[in-house]
Amino acid sequence: TDAASAGLILDEFLPYLFNRITNRLNQDLLADLRPLRVSVPRWRVLAVLQTLGPRRMGALSAYTVIEQSSLSRVVDQMERDGLVVRRYDPHDNRVIEVHLTDEGNIMFARIFPLAQRHYERAIKGLSDQERKTLVDLLHKILENTRQKP
Repeated sequence: TDAASAGLILDEFLPYLFNRITNRLNQDLLADLRPLRVSVPRWRVLAVLQTLGPRRMGALSAYTVIEQSSLSRVVDQMERDGLVVRRYDPHDNRVIEVHLTDEGNIMFARIFPLAQRHYERAIKGLSDQERKTLVDLLHKILENTRQKP
């Protein structure tokens, strides 16, 4: 059976739309990040740590949507470049957390206006209520995807 007879309308298929939007935003942002020698995964790590504070690798992997083995390489590189540092959790010395350095905070501050510009372009024409509704709906979808099928 072909897609049409199966009822697939590609432009209404959410995984397809999410993928197209994410890829477009990432490609546009990457053009701005290249001169700074920052990749999209590095930007995600900077953004998560700057907004949520120090995180264990597992949580950082979940928030950045980067597979843990790939994330380890990204964090290693960022640590070599002085953007992050790994530290033992003061409450549990078996746990290592990733922290932003001062240099990491500076890099975040340089990149955030670029990312914000792409975000604003993406939501252009949406009213405040439409934007809020969209975010609420996306959170519902995210919660649904976290539940086991």
